[in-house]
Amino acid sequence: MVVAAAGGLVPPTPPVPNPTTSEARLYFVPFDDYHELPADCYAQNLIRPFEIILHWDGNQQGRDLWLAPVTFETLQYVRQSAHFAVDYKRSWQMLPMYTTLVQESYGAMGYNWAAINVEMAGLEFDRPENRPPEGEVALAVRLVSQLMDHYAIVFEHVVAHFERDPRGDKRDPGVIFMARFRERLAAYRASRSPLKQALSAEA
Repeated sequence: MVVAAAGGLVPPTPPVPNPTTSEARLYFVPFDDYHELPADCYAQNLIRPFEIILHWDGNQQGRDLWLAPVTFETLQYVRQSAHFAVDYKRSWQMLPMYTTLVQESYGAMGYNWAAINVEMAGLEFDRPENRPPEGEVALAVRLVSQLMDHYAIVFEHVVAHFERDPRGDKRDPGVIFMARFRERLAAYRASRSPLKQALSAEA
């Protein structure tokens, strides 16, 4: 069942915590890029993801430190979490994920019980000087598309943190950036559609 709420349609909160599963553990990145956050950074509960929420990590120390390992260290320090950290050359998976379930993160208050959270390295992406590198955007697009396919998440439920913040405090990852990201994601997914791949193979 789906219920209406501010900011869109969301599923109801799971009524019973589900801390364990017999499902196979999944890695959406090379195993060397799996770095699990400490247990006190995330909820000891498994959820069935309904949407994907994009964030910037807010790193203000300069572009040279817009890196997944820095995102990881920051989340660890503040006892917060996301499922993935993306920079210009890699994606790190930071929480356990399974065939139909994922570990609940502390990434977007009020929506963590339904969401996969993806942190992109950087901040204020709507400022021209702060636009993330092309490699980072391309990696994020591919990752999000892969997650959509695996967990059957529809395009309309790839959202920005600011779209899931009832308090109005969040701006990430930027209004302009998110509009462009959706365009890139739609084009990428169209280029990989089964029909288009079949027609390309016949050409």
